Amino acid sequence: IGESISHSKSPEMMNAAFQKLGLDYDYSILNVKPEDFKEVLFKLPPQGYAGLTVTIPYKIEIMQYMDEIDPMAQLIGAVNTVKFEDGRMIGYNTDGAGFVAGIEQDFGVSIPDAAFFIIGAGGVARAIVTAIAMKKPKRIYLESLYYSDAQALADRINSKVFDCCTPLHTEDDFAPYIEKSNVVINASFIGMPPHENETPIDPALLNSSLLVADVIYNPIQTKFLKAAEKLGCRFLNGQYQLFHQGKIAFKIWTGCDAPGDVMRPAVFH
Repeated sequence: IGESISHSKSPEMMNAAFQKLGLDYDYSILNVKPEDFKEVLFKLPPQGYAGLTVTIPYKIEIMQYMDEIDPMAQLIGAVNTVKFEDGRMIGYNTDGAGFVAGIEQDFGVSIPDAAFFIIGAGGVARAIVTAIAMKKPKRIYLESLYYSDAQALADRINSKVFDCCTPLHTEDDFAPYIEKSNVVINASFIGMPPHENETPIDPALLNSSLLVADVIYNPIQTKFLKAAEKLGCRFLNGQYQLFHQGKIAFKIWTGCDAPGDVMRPAVFH
């Protein structure tokens, strides 16, 4: 459920998984206008819906309608997955855990041994920073166009999760912080249309020892990731997060382990 989300790859991924396990589920897209959101939401459980993936612009708004919210989603301050159970709505957030699973399982990152430079302080950034902080990294350097957002997120993480977060001003020299980092993550919208010709920071700050991640998967390779590849960095786009958070959501709805073997090709093709 979201607004203008017809481009999503999630239906192909989820329906492949349901078919593989012979489950009688169907995953489809609900494009809903903001003024209709509440009314549509409350009509879904009686129609036989098992749950939802929630995307822009409803991840925060939907929280007020939940009967229960998972502690991780509570900490992040956003819900992106809902389970309808016995007339109740339970909210979760799989964005952060999905991203973390991608860098751990596919790229071998050990979070307690790593330092992170993260760009952005919006909804996706909040989820990623929270999930990384829960695993006690060496450090998180957090940069946002709006210092007050970075500072608010850092304060929240340091007081409620783990004291590891340093907010940076946009005019700071990022070089020494990136030098101390193992992973650089763009968790902002810079790189998506209409910003596809921009990069979130100067790519000249990157070096070949870094893993460079972008939460964007449209385009498949942002200008930032192209620059990272040229420098010899390992890199990943938002497909990994989409895939791994989909597996987590699948388990929430069905109680079954997700068949990653059929979900992965639906995302990475």
